[in-house]
Order: sequence, then structure tokens, then C-alpha cells
Amino acid sequence: MRADSGLNRLVYEYFEARILYGYYKYGESLPSINKICQMFHLAQATVRAGLALLEKGGYVRVDPRTAPVVVYKAGPAGFRESAARYFVSRKAGIADWVLSGKLLFEPLWRECLMRWSDEDWKRFLDNMKHLSVESVSMPAELYILVFKAPHNRLFLNLYWETVRYIRFAYLMVRKDQAVLTDQELEGLSREEVISLLGQTFETLYGRITADLLSFIAQAQDEFDLGDMEQVPFYWNIYRKRPQMRYTLVSRILREIERGDYPRGTYLPSLPCMAQRYEVSFNTVRRSLSILDSMGITRSLQGKGTLVLAEAEKADLANPEIREGMKLYLDSLQLMTLTIKPVVQYTLENAPADAVEKLQYDVRQLGKNRNGYKIFEVVLTFIAENCRLNLVKECYNKLRELIVWGYPIALLRLRKREFHMEYNDMVVQAGRYLGEGNAEAFSGSVKESMGREYQEVRIFLESADTRQ
Repeated sequence: MRADSGLNRLVYEYFEARILYGYYKYGESLPSINKICQMFHLAQATVRAGLALLEKGGYVRVDPRTAPVVVYKAGPAGFRESAARYFVSRKAGIADWVLSGKLLFEPLWRECLMRWSDEDWKRFLDNMKHLSVESVSMPAELYILVFKAPHNRLFLNLYWETVRYIRFAYLMVRKDQAVLTDQELEGLSREEVISLLGQTFETLYGRITADLLSFIAQAQDEFDLGDMEQVPFYWNIYRKRPQMRYTLVSRILREIERGDYPRGTYLPSLPCMAQRYEVSFNTVRRSLSILDSMGITRSLQGKGTLVLAEAEKADLANPEIREGMKLYLDSLQLMTLTIKPVVQYTLENAPADAVEKLQYDVRQLGKNRNGYKIFEVVLTFIAENCRLNLVKECYNKLRELIVWGYPIALLRLRKREFHMEYNDMVVQAGRYLGEGNAEAFSGSVKESMGREYQEVRIFLESADTRQ
């Protein structure tokens, strides 16, 4: 793992939180570098980079020969106020997370655990039985191991971005560790152990969340923070990546897809696009270069950028294209595992007029032979109507990534009737909505999303072999 991968920030923020809130006090030592590497399953270079940030922030003194020593000074009142200012500003987000986590993370880690090898499973259980005072908390340990397994960066990225926001996984102490014993595990199948873990986490998180919300209620009066502005959760998918460029490519793709820039016409001039999207000329140029490499547009000297009437072969050797396609594939996998509970929850809690609009939009896809837009319609419904902000943020970002699949679909289906590939799903989905069957509708979306993921994965793998 490279030191600049962003994971150094996890080391930094974990120990920053523990120092600021009094878990480690002035003059005390942090675990050794080797121990921290074991705790987070990270390389030494990444850990050292995180410790360097702590030293720069005035929290620790780092000596190559000894464990880092805390140099930050504060008394109990200072520790309490630091915690108050952080958590009071995230009161709404913490309450939101309780249910959002069940919809997003529970289906992910259950699926990942079921796919583990026997060796991975045994190693994990051994870790769970021997958590120490210096161990990362059991939930953090689980997620670190589980979400790294499928090689889907979005799984681990979403989890860690959530942990960075909530922070209470950083603050668990030994008494909070839910250690699994041999007696508890004896004779249980893998499915039964996973169910036990789910119950354990629910109890653990319920207790910690209740304690934290109680602290927030006291602290906001104690430090007069009742009017403190709330900090919402933000999912930074593109950490260490060109955020503006990928976002702009996604936006232009969506606008081409819905006909704002018709095929066979030219995009606006570079200055006009820079002004419209409020980005630099260079960002526009790089974004247009990516669209050219995707086979969606062609830049013509002296004329501008033409939206091609028919998609050409994407340049999968281009690192930026490969990155975008990998993120698209990862987003499909994440949605396949989470979209059923998310859609069902959103349908059951959305206003009646929003559900009616969804029904209308789905029917129109069939009438207009635009069935391939079904996922966009569903994701838009979630982003606009889900009551949980963390879920909305997550699916808004996934909606941005899913657009990268449009050129893939054009290439993959160019010799077939594009609409018919999705027609059966659209008809079925419309019928379930008309019946008011939220569970069946969400199940049909999950099934179709899973099929799309498998077909796109096979397509991209075969494209790689042709490079």
C-alpha cells in the first residue's frame, strides 16, 4: 500500500481523536510502529506518513528508535470540550447513521464474509477472540478485513469515510470490545456466526450511540453549542484522484444521454463550458480528452468537439478511462448488494406523489423505448426521496459513477436492439409498482443490477484480453 494512498489519514485521524478526547495523555506512548501496522493491516510507509502528520499537528513526537510519545497537553475540561465541539456538530448525522448503516453496510459485510475462504475465516475468528487493549475495535477490525477482500475500493472507501465522520469506532475502549469466545462459537455454522456478529454489532452500536447522543445532549448545554451548525456527511470517492475532472465527465455524459447535447452536434466552446460548469479551461480540456478516449466525442481542429452519432471503441489502455470503468464496475457491485433494502425503504417512506412520479417515469421508459435508463430513474428516485442523508449522499455519488456505463452499454449492445435488453425488466418493474409491491419491485431492481454487473465485468475482462 502506497503511503500517499490516503490511508495514512486513517492512522492520523484515529490517533488524533484518541489524543484530543483524552484516551492518550501527555507523556504517554502510542503503540509501536510495527503494532500500528498490525492494527490497521498497513505498510510501514503508510503508518509513518500518518505519524508524520500527527507530529506536524503538534500531537506526538516521533523517534525512529522508540514508540511515538504524546506531546499534546490538555486537562479533562479541554478533552471534554474537544469532543463536544466535534460530536454536537454531527448530532443529526450520527442519528441518521444508525439506520443508514443497516441498509448499506450490513448487506455488504454479510456477502463478503460468505465469500471468504476457510483460511480467511479462521484467521478472522482468531483475531476476534484475541482483541487487546491496543487493538482496533472489533467493528473496525471486521470491516478492515472484510471490505478489503473483494478488491472493490468503494466498499472500504465508503466505510472509512463514514468512520472518519462518525469517529466513535476510534474511541472504543477494552470494555466495549465484543470478544467472541470458543463457547459462543462452538458448533455454529458460518451463517450462524454471521448472524451472531450482526446481533452483537447491533447491541454494541446501539449502546454506544445512546451514550454518545446522551453526551451530546449534555455537552451542547454545558458549552452553549445548541445553535452549532450541523456538518453533513460527505463521501469523497475521489480522494487522491482528479475530483473535478471525473465529476465533469459524468455530468457531460448524463447531458449527452438525455439529449441536451444531441448526437451529431457540437458541444459548446471551451470558454462557454468553463463558464457554465464553473471550472477552469484546463479541467474542461482534460474532461473533453477523456470523452474522446471513451469514443463518445471527437475533437476536431478548428471546429470544436463533435458528439458522435455512434459510439466508437473506447481506449481502455488510457489510465483515466480504466480508472473510470473500474469505478463504474465497483459501483455496480456495491449497488447490487445494497439496492434492494435501500429501494424498499425509500418506497415505503416516500410521499405518494413521488411514488406516482416513479411509476410514470418507468412507464415512459417503455413507451419511449428508453429501457436502458431504468437504473438512472431508480437512482434519481432514491437521491431525491430517501429520508436518510447518508444513503442519499452515497447514492448520489453512485448515480454520478453509473453514467460511465453508458458508452460501455452502447459498445456492448451495438449489434442488438438496445431497448429490448432492458424491456422485460421495465415491464415487470412497472407492474410491481402498480401493485404497490415495494419488496418485489426492489427485488427486481437488484436482480437486474446483478445481471448488469456480471455482463459488464465479462465485457471488460474480454476487452482487456484484446488489448
